Amino acid sequence: MNGDAPPSKGPVESIEPLWTLRQDGRSLRAELCLTEQGWEVYLFSDTQLFAAHRLVSRGLALVWAESIYVGLVAQGWVPGS
Repeated sequence: MNGDAPPSKGPVESIEPLWTLRQDGRSLRAELCLTEQGWEVYLFSDTQLFAAHRLVSRGLALVWAESIYVGLVAQGWVPGS
């Protein structure tokens, strides 16, 4: 399955933090998760999950997350922790 999807209901096998960006007191972060259904990128605004995108491979998930990162940096978001 490829595309936006609700987060998996099954167990998450691993979670890998990818990046955190900040702007005007807000933060956005991405996590890469391996689930029973495949690779998923979770996006959080502050602490709230607001999007999940499921991809067929780890490599494609990383490329997708990087494209989001580049777009946000172009809009003025800066790397943060």
